[in-house]
Amino acid sequence: MHRFFVPPSWLEGERLSLTGPLAHQLVRVLRMRPGDHIVLLDNSGWAVEVELDQLTPQSVQAHPVHRWQPQTEPRTRLCLYQALTSEKKLDWVLQKGTELGAACFTPTITRRSLLQGDVSENKLERWRRILTEAAEQSGRARIPELTPPMSLEQALSQAADGHLSLIATVEPTARPLRAVLESQAAAPQQVDLFIGPEGGFEPAEIELARQQGVQPISLGPRILRTETAGIVALAAISYALGEMGQ
Repeated sequence: MHRFFVPPSWLEGERLSLTGPLAHQLVRVLRMRPGDHIVLLDNSGWAVEVELDQLTPQSVQAHPVHRWQPQTEPRTRLCLYQALTSEKKLDWVLQKGTELGAACFTPTITRRSLLQGDVSENKLERWRRILTEAAEQSGRARIPELTPPMSLEQALSQAADGHLSLIATVEPTARPLRAVLESQAAAPQQVDLFIGPEGGFEPAEIELARQQGVQPISLGPRILRTETAGIVALAAISYALGEMGQ
């Protein structure tokens, strides 16, 4: 069943009106007809199954038939601080990270980041669309948060706030991710994960992270691409915390 995030006000009452691009998509793209069902979400954790009544490309009338709270959000909040990289790679990280349950993303400017300047509002809006579409496709009830890009120094200060904060590195002194997770007395409420750019973090950046209470971790003996490392780590953390195969 097709799923769409909509403004909360659209789900008020027993007669619903869907307008704008969504109405056009339902009629012109998906070729939906009266009697078809879709799922609408308001990004609060609730889902509403609705039956379509009358359809035009400008407005679709519907009525709710079932309301529930999908249990698709991880118990542990996962936040990915991904070093800014090429547009194609970052798009992929946002999409796949959303599918894996990440709750928030912060593009991070490091010394070796390909992008160092400001990111346009158009690009931010594009990233938000990617997150929304990935959340719809993967059955999530909430859209991950997107923080505008910030420097590594700002990101480390933000993350070091009582969370389990990790930074991936190939340094030989880094502890294996599995060992760090197994050392936790209880499942953390939030995990903040820092992933470096092509070429990795510089030694001074790793040391700064240590000083802020962020633990250096290893993702194994092989060197992973920047767009691969975050996805691998998110999947490993989710599995270790019992978020997969429930």
